[in-house]
Amino acid sequence: MWKLNNDTSVTITTLRGSKIYTIDNVFAEPKKLERFLFNRQTAMIEPKDPFSYNGLEFLKCRHHDFVNKAAPIVWLASNLTNQAPLFFGSLKTNTEVWLKGDYNDWKNNYWFPHIDPGYNCIIYFNNDSKNGTNLYDPSLMDEEWFSSLMKDVPTGAQPWVSKKRVKLLKTLKPKYNRMVLFDGAYFPHSPAIEDERYFVDTLDTVDRKHIRSTLAFFFSPKANDNEKN
Repeated sequence: MWKLNNDTSVTITTLRGSKIYTIDNVFAEPKKLERFLFNRQTAMIEPKDPFSYNGLEFLKCRHHDFVNKAAPIVWLASNLTNQAPLFFGSLKTNTEVWLKGDYNDWKNNYWFPHIDPGYNCIIYFNNDSKNGTNLYDPSLMDEEWFSSLMKDVPTGAQPWVSKKRVKLLKTLKPKYNRMVLFDGAYFPHSPAIEDERYFVDTLDTVDRKHIRSTLAFFFSPKANDNEKN
């Protein structure tokens, strides 16, 4: 189920001098992999700031694992970006769903812009063409409030950030079994929430179709590599 699809190609675009890689239909058997990854009880991430309302206003869960058979996609992403895999190449799933109501004001806010050590590899597992990944202007990292948020989350911090405080550069569009690679250290980024597809009336029982589901691998620049990808 981790076998890569040989009948596909890599699309490379550039944003602010940084390469973004896209591969559609990246896995040869995505349905099998989807069942393996997401048909399980996945633990909530710890409900602490900025996600202190996890389980109350939204449900954010993650499964972190190392699977030897995932090596091909880790190798592919590492070679495209010329960066080293983090966490020994282990995988992380992200599943998210939001409760309808005033707290989750997606029309006026972005969901927790943040940065990572290097390139992010994200594979989408929803039949969705809108709610992908937002990339924000790198100048956000010069803002004191954002820099402080990334270093030490202030008490009471919440995941929603007003759109007035953040400049959106690009939304990477999702597609089932699409892989995207972007520099998460250069671009502050977050899930794109563009409609209420993943919003529900109650968190007690949630249908799979209402859960935003992605698979992610993370990378960082090699110790002696100063080249910009």
